[in-house]
Amino acid sequence: MDTMEAETATLYDLLGRHWTMGAPVTNAAFDVAGQAVAFALADGSLAIAPLADSEPPKDRYRMALDGGRSTISPRRNPVPPLTKVVISDASLHLASIEPEGFIASDGSQLLHVSASGVTRQAAKLAPPIDLVAPVHAGGILAASDGSVIFCDSNGEVGWLQERAGGRSSAMAVSPDGRSFAIGADGCLLVRAFGPRPEPTATMALGVISSLAWSPDGSWLAMSVAEGGIVLLRLSDARAVRIPSYPASVRSLSWSADSRVLVTSGAYRMIAWDVSSFDDGGEQPTSVGTGRGGFVLVEAVDMHPGRPLVAAGYTDGRVVVARIGEPDELVVKPPGGSAVQTVRWSDDGQHLAVGTHGGEAAIVTFPPQIFK
Repeated sequence: MDTMEAETATLYDLLGRHWTMGAPVTNAAFDVAGQAVAFALADGSLAIAPLADSEPPKDRYRMALDGGRSTISPRRNPVPPLTKVVISDASLHLASIEPEGFIASDGSQLLHVSASGVTRQAAKLAPPIDLVAPVHAGGILAASDGSVIFCDSNGEVGWLQERAGGRSSAMAVSPDGRSFAIGADGCLLVRAFGPRPEPTATMALGVISSLAWSPDGSWLAMSVAEGGIVLLRLSDARAVRIPSYPASVRSLSWSADSRVLVTSGAYRMIAWDVSSFDDGGEQPTSVGTGRGGFVLVEAVDMHPGRPLVAAGYTDGRVVVARIGEPDELVVKPPGGSAVQTVRWSDDGQHLAVGTHGGEAAIVTFPPQIFK
């Protein structure tokens, strides 16, 4: 990875567009059309920024002919403000939706928000909405008062599944769009899509705070309240618990080839080579990635096309590292508040960053920076 030199500015200054929002950033999502990124704020509003940049870093990149030293010049003009849309009076749930825009929850209704900030009601559901999750083939899942509802891209309710249980704590849709996993009442439930699903797979694992399917759909990773993570192989219901994390695991992310799972919750990025199970191992092999320290990793996200992981720390730092290597590219130096979310765009050109102190940013990487 090319470090790209500048006189005094950091990569965050040179590659990033950043804004102060006045409320903690709780989540971020890129729209499917590749036009914008939305930041969910704790005060119930959305902040939307276009991905198009009048001064993109690739236009400000230079490489000297003598010595090959890379430099990037600062912006000449201020970054335009974000579009802010008030959705609710409390923290909201956010997901992208086909063919463009975002879905945000407001109490008992789902709102469609376009990349330009135009808002309309997508669906009205009776009880308050616990969670939303995007469906890869189009549409959205909403967990609400013990039921799961599927709404298509037009907001029409396609089906409803009732289930015993209370409020849902985590939900994720399988890559093929045929199943979903949900955590509720200390249990994991895996169900098929449709009003009359196939028999439910249920496992008592403890309170589940996050879920992530591997891209090939063979593994389901989850973080549990008792500490650590659980890996579940769907083909044979094999469950592997990995405890002993120093903090709760808020963030899980898979590599594009489904071989590596990266997690937060420790004093360095924790990468597990799940493919090591193929050799008969009882536990996945740990792959040393990045550098250890004394500050917790709060958020991670794998690059969609390269063996790179972005990590945000509680001291405000953001780094990018190659899986299995110690070197790190410091994108944002320490300072400010804890990083709440890091998210790559589908094309891997942009990294969205949100902090507890209310800073939102889009970091755009010129193609020369990753070699």
